[in-house]
Amino acid sequence: MEWIWIAAVVVILLIIIIRNIRVVQQSQAYVVERLGAFSAVWGVGLHFKVPFLDSVKYFPKAMMLYDIPPSEVLTSDKQNMTVDNYILWRVSDPLLFYQSLGSTVVAEERLNALTYNTLKTVMGTLSQADIINMDDASERNDIYEGISDSVDALARNYGIEVVDVKIKRFDLPE
Repeated sequence: MEWIWIAAVVVILLIIIIRNIRVVQQSQAYVVERLGAFSAVWGVGLHFKVPFLDSVKYFPKAMMLYDIPPSEVLTSDKQNMTVDNYILWRVSDPLLFYQSLGSTVVAEERLNALTYNTLKTVMGTLSQADIINMDDASERNDIYEGISDSVDALARNYGIEVVDVKIKRFDLPE
């Protein structure tokens, strides 16, 4: 009977140990909280979480694509245009990301707002005719780069790196 109890305790301890081992891949980051307070950010490797005390939050560090819903912007000549674009982004500072946003869903909402405000500001300096007749690709690329840099500078406050902002298409009002 004594051997059964010892075997049961050993099995339970093995289960607890196995359930608390984490292998962090290169494309992942883990933020660890111990009793509700920040404890550590785990990088690549094998880690052990303290059972019942630590909670672990996972964030992807790989590049992610967020397709922003089309939005209306006003040009300098007071004409509406619909802009359809997307963002390539990744988590650059897992701790800041966790403290300020907490999840990728909230991050995408914030990126949507930041991109819309930047697009509204940049497109507000161009006339509709200039946007439509823009034949020089380097001019267009300069505008894209300016938008991307502006959104990236704002997103850094949330632990996000914006790799690129691309405009898929401009639509004229019906």
